[in-house]
Amino acid sequence: MSLFTRRDALLALGGLPGGQIMSARAANFPDHPVRIVVPATPAGALDLIARILAQKLSEIWKQQVFVDNKPGANWIIGMDAVAKAPADGYTLLVVSAAGLSVNPLALANLPFDPFRDFSPISTLSRGAFVLVTNLQLPAQSVREFIAYLKANPGKTNHGSNSASTILLSELFKSQTGTSFVDINYRGSAQALNDMMSGAIQFCFVDYGSAVPAIKAGQVRALAVTTRERYPLAPDIPSLAEEGLPNYAFDGGTVLLAPPGLTPDVVKILNVATVKSLESRDVGARFSDIGVIASSSPPELIADNLARDTDMWKALIKERNIHFTE
Repeated sequence: MSLFTRRDALLALGGLPGGQIMSARAANFPDHPVRIVVPATPAGALDLIARILAQKLSEIWKQQVFVDNKPGANWIIGMDAVAKAPADGYTLLVVSAAGLSVNPLALANLPFDPFRDFSPISTLSRGAFVLVTNLQLPAQSVREFIAYLKANPGKTNHGSNSASTILLSELFKSQTGTSFVDINYRGSAQALNDMMSGAIQFCFVDYGSAVPAIKAGQVRALAVTTRERYPLAPDIPSLAEEGLPNYAFDGGTVLLAPPGLTPDVVKILNVATVKSLESRDVGARFSDIGVIASSSPPELIADNLARDTDMWKALIKERNIHFTE
């Protein structure tokens, strides 16, 4: 099933007439361990989300569900392993939605097509990025920060720590008419550390990574990127309410499978995933790492990713952005 095939996604959930009768194999699914591939190192947000989900699915199915970390090459190694795995439901992928909407635009010669070579199962979480500054910067609000940038064009450093944060910073430049320098880091931890030391002045970073520094008073959180205030950070305004009404981006994770998965297995996987995410303990554990449990039918994944891809594609063309791998 192609990621962007609405009819197949609806059929997978029984939303169209003439749905297939569940096969005997699907009726017994799963009858042996299920592997969830995480294309990142252990202990990060993706890994933690996958492990929480795996534990709950194991409880529901009375069958082992385990996490297999395959980091490297901007998630490509792990994603490629799932794209080429058997389409039987026993190999799954937990990945950031940006791995599908941003990577194809940022990275050349991918060994798979992110929009064709996966079967969507469900969203898993939604999250936010947050605009944080070091405490030495005089700005106390987004409006003051924009005024500071305009008064000091090209003299302020932003710590980009992923393709997504490069795009978020360029979107900020585009909508505010400001100019600053992007310094690329391999991850959010290094960017935050350099910001707190004064080597750079600000960064966009996922909320979960920023929480410890925010709570410790080591950085100043000016705004979140979600259109409205983020429920886990109700005291932090959104960029939209701070004068940028067209600035909105939700960071989230999705659960995918190899292409060609039958609709009955997609349905089994979706139902179990939704049940997992609706459980109170999973919701609480997700909140602890800065994300909100959020399930969806497969076709909404296609719609949301198509929207995000179109937005980033337009921005890349407008700003003439070039990524270096």
